[in-house]
Amino acid sequence: MTFLIPLFLAASLPPGECTAIDTDTVVARDVAKIIPAFAQIPEDFLFGYVPATGAQRVFRAEELERIAKNRGLDVHGLEDICFVRLTFVPDATQIRAAMQKTIGIDGAKIEILSSSQQAFPVGELIFPRNGVQGLNGQEITWHGYVRAGENTRFSVWARANITVPSTRVVANENLPAGKIIQKDQVSVEQCEDSPFDDTMARQLDDVIGMAPRATLTKSMPIRKSQVQRPMDVARGETVRVEVYDGAAHLSLEARAETSGMKGSTITLRNLSSGREFQAQITGKDQVAIGGRE
Repeated sequence: MTFLIPLFLAASLPPGECTAIDTDTVVARDVAKIIPAFAQIPEDFLFGYVPATGAQRVFRAEELERIAKNRGLDVHGLEDICFVRLTFVPDATQIRAAMQKTIGIDGAKIEILSSSQQAFPVGELIFPRNGVQGLNGQEITWHGYVRAGENTRFSVWARANITVPSTRVVANENLPAGKIIQKDQVSVEQCEDSPFDDTMARQLDDVIGMAPRATLTKSMPIRKSQVQRPMDVARGETVRVEVYDGAAHLSLEARAETSGMKGSTITLRNLSSGREFQAQITGKDQVAIGGRE
């Protein structure tokens, strides 16, 4: 059955104008807003696709008339129509909201310093955590993207100062290098800090039982890189050396001339002869030469 549509119902955009839509598909309801006659077609009927690049998608008059005829409509005298993707330039409010969604910490303070100024097709603005680069104190450069369609992404970036309520471990007194940190020597204080700084010691377990690599001064915030697991053998310690040579075994005392962890080889000095020799650390305050048969 063919529906005769009076010509005066077939409207079109003035020449050179395009209709902006927020998806990459043009369906019948989009066309019907320009040419009411196409409201007779199911609203989700697909007419075609709009380039994500922002280029125009033009539907020629003869193409529209052919589609109408195939759907049982009889319209004539149409003009060309076109569609483009609706675009936007992400503003500070949208960028902050996208960043906050990723950070997920209440009370985050986000100051946008600069950002992409090009227009992107309308879509979801996303700043993934792995897009953070150039951490400089509280200032970061964060790379994200606009997801405009299932498989289409457009790169965006923003520079921002970001802080969140956090904690950090500070020294209650001067902490000598190499000396194991005790519970009463450190404390946790509240602070505002970058949510992306993973180098700072945030809880006591990060430092208690560890040893400073260099002297840490009182009230100084402690970074994880400034402490290390205590040496199994420290320079200056007297240790017992187990010596194995086939079935033979003897023990002697020696002073460590260098420090090391289990598995490393250090230099020791024989307390009787004064001669230096090498031995491997086998455990806490334990070294050995050779091995059991």
